[in-house]
Amino acid sequence: TAMAERRPPLLQARSTFNIKRDSITEIESPHSPIRHANPNTFKTTTDLMRDPIGPPLDYSFLEIRTIEELREVLPRSGYRKQPPEMVEDEQGQQIPNPIYADWVKAPQEDLQTNAIKLGNNFLTALPPVFNIIMREVLEKPRNLSWIDLSFNQLEEVPSVLASYVKLSVVYLHANRIRKLSSASALAELPNLRSLTLHGNPCEQTKNYKLLVYGMFKQIKSHDFSTITVIDREKAASFYARYLKIKEERKNNKD
Repeated sequence: TAMAERRPPLLQARSTFNIKRDSITEIESPHSPIRHANPNTFKTTTDLMRDPIGPPLDYSFLEIRTIEELREVLPRSGYRKQPPEMVEDEQGQQIPNPIYADWVKAPQEDLQTNAIKLGNNFLTALPPVFNIIMREVLEKPRNLSWIDLSFNQLEEVPSVLASYVKLSVVYLHANRIRKLSSASALAELPNLRSLTLHGNPCEQTKNYKLLVYGMFKQIKSHDFSTITVIDREKAASFYARYLKIKEERKNNKD
């Protein structure tokens, strides 16, 4: 098609990359999207039948550089929202969508996808257009509860994630995040239970763990380690002193 001819060879190759969904088995682990789909309630059999949770959309290892590229490539596994049959080219003309023919419909209409894997790509940022892309690939984007952004090139914690209040798991390890303070954008997420930041330059921040524990009072796991009661007590005392000193320095500058 005209769109395929204009796209870089990399994207052309990816658009034809297709793995049969039936051949992929989702392995459930303590950190899996299925376990973290709803951290506050126990799912009964009746609940699961009424509100079934599907596998995550897996866009990992696809050499994605910008979030907009999710429009041009199908996930390796999982069931994305139906893409449009026609799209606009650069001249504003309607042309067939190259990924439409390979799109696979979910086996049942009410199957919810609440998790997305974007790890091991080349993302440098998640701009506001992320919200639009999520509406295009997820039936209910506001139910997003699990996101893996590990092993990318993010330079700060994406503040755009702060509006997804059902997020319970956010993986950001092995990026290029330098300022730990950028993580404060997610500090008010009420359902956040697991957060990873290790493997970033910010991990070298003095009192790194105590600062994270103090900033995120709701999380139960940090960098794949359980936060203990003793950890919480130390962090509470340290973070209170830290905020007091920070406020005093601010007042002295004023």
